[in-house]
Amino acid sequence: MFAITPRIDDCGLIRLADEMANPWDFRTPLWLREATAAASRESEVQNTDKEFRIRLDLHHFKPEEVKITSENNRVKITAKHEEKQDNHGFVSREICRVYKLPEDVDAKSVTSTMTSQGVLNIRATKLAIEAPKETAIPVEFKG
Repeated sequence: MFAITPRIDDCGLIRLADEMANPWDFRTPLWLREATAAASRESEVQNTDKEFRIRLDLHHFKPEEVKITSENNRVKITAKHEEKQDNHGFVSREICRVYKLPEDVDAKSVTSTMTSQGVLNIRATKLAIEAPKETAIPVEFKG
């Protein structure tokens, strides 16, 4: 039997531990494999030596329905739209994602843009690492 333990995430929501599901393990139920594979396509994180980038597919949301906050070296993205009609009936959506910023990121440099296709891009620059400086140490003479 397959068991999933619910947990409370950083958004205060009860979630299934879907990150434990392997989309290629056929003992995992099909619905969970498909959900895990879809989740991996919707978000991408890149951490280079110059910047930290997040790409998140939010094509179901308008820019005014997206809220981004930063606190304690974390970026929190929430998006929500009320019930509206689509081709299959009525739907309401809500998403919450929290990303931990690397230690060497300048938290004040975080910016975001959203494309016309609904792809949210968040960027933060890395702190400049100073090269070690040579320090002269005086020799004190005791005689």
